[in-house]
Amino acid sequence: MTLKQKSMVLIQNLHFSYPKKPTLFKGLTMNLEKGKVIGLLGKNGAGKSTLMRLMAGLLKPNAGTVVFEGKHSFDRDPDFLDQMIFVSEQISVPEFLKVKDYVGVYRDFYSRFDDVRLENLLAEFQISTEEKISNMSYGQQKKLQLAISLSVGAKLILLDEPTNGLDIPSKSSFKKVVSASLEEDQILVISTHQVQDIEHLIDQVIILDEGKIKLHADLEVLEEEFVFSQSGEMPANAIYGESHVLGARFIAKSMIGISGGSTDLELLFHAVIADKLNGNYLSHPKPQMS
Repeated sequence: MTLKQKSMVLIQNLHFSYPKKPTLFKGLTMNLEKGKVIGLLGKNGAGKSTLMRLMAGLLKPNAGTVVFEGKHSFDRDPDFLDQMIFVSEQISVPEFLKVKDYVGVYRDFYSRFDDVRLENLLAEFQISTEEKISNMSYGQQKKLQLAISLSVGAKLILLDEPTNGLDIPSKSSFKKVVSASLEEDQILVISTHQVQDIEHLIDQVIILDEGKIKLHADLEVLEEEFVFSQSGEMPANAIYGESHVLGARFIAKSMIGISGGSTDLELLFHAVIADKLNGNYLSHPKPQMS
């Protein structure tokens, strides 16, 4: 399978600014492949939510293109809307409805809605279909929206700060259900500033800074290229490090005889923002043997 065949979202030479505001994106280009859980990281104001809204077709580029499976997102084609769901950080649900009635709106709208998956997710989140939304806490409402987003069968799932408002057990359940819910023909993009909530969950990371993609990487490739570790003191070959109570946490180039743990997303983020590590670290399909 070629890279083009795997691509689901193509963003090319994207320019965008809000009225009377400085330009946010200038020439941004990226490619998102199916079958990935992608963490979108950045400081406040870096453009994470804006980029998601551009992918969802809720904002129009000033120039350039945002294309999902050959369709321009802003055209809001019915086929595109059937295959995309966007859940914003600030959810708004009709509180006068029962859960089962609210779910019915989505069931009618999405052709691939999976009732069995929804039933399992509601059970995991301990939500009753007979419950009135007005009686649910903000965290419960957030979990309801998450359960729906993972059940509609959309190929493009965009979650903006999905763990805000969730308690620690609910965050653990979120990781569990996401890991079990994604199909090979789907992309899940999670925008967050709480990197601990998506560790050991994502396949790829994108880090935005000042409207630019500073890093786009597969975690597997990062773990082949770099060592993420800690020791009593900073090693001489560290490309980035931070002191802590037990010594130092650091990132170093991978070398024979040196091993490290899984990607430390918080340390990686700080290294990228400090311009110590950036670029494209994506795996590409290996050529097929004839």
